[in-house]
Amino acid sequence: MTQLRLILLGVLAITFMGLGLVAYHYKLAARDATAAKEAAERNLATALQVNAENEKTMTALQNEKASADKLAAELAEEVDAANRTTLSVAKALADLRAKDADVDAYLKQPVPPALRGMYDHAARGGH
Repeated sequence: MTQLRLILLGVLAITFMGLGLVAYHYKLAARDATAAKEAAERNLATALQVNAENEKTMTALQNEKASADKLAAELAEEVDAANRTTLSVAKALADLRAKDADVDAYLKQPVPPALRGMYDHAARGGH
């Protein structure tokens, strides 16, 4: 009978030890899961912050591009207007030279050296 009691006590001790090991395993798994959850939450917060900053940057770049496109369009309109004006003045001058011999003769005269020097200086970047 003592031997049976010893065997039962041994089986009971092994059972409790097994239950203790299983409980310890689940405790470690729960701790690891909690740590993984906290790391994932930190990563999510970082990713959301980075995403918000990227969206701000993209919005700023889109606004800058829109502004640059608008300025380019305005500049193109100004260049077009200047070209139209230059062409109309050149056409009017050609018509005037063709119709008026005095204007044509005046425009064929050489430019005085002092005046030519002033224009040459301005063309070289002078003031």
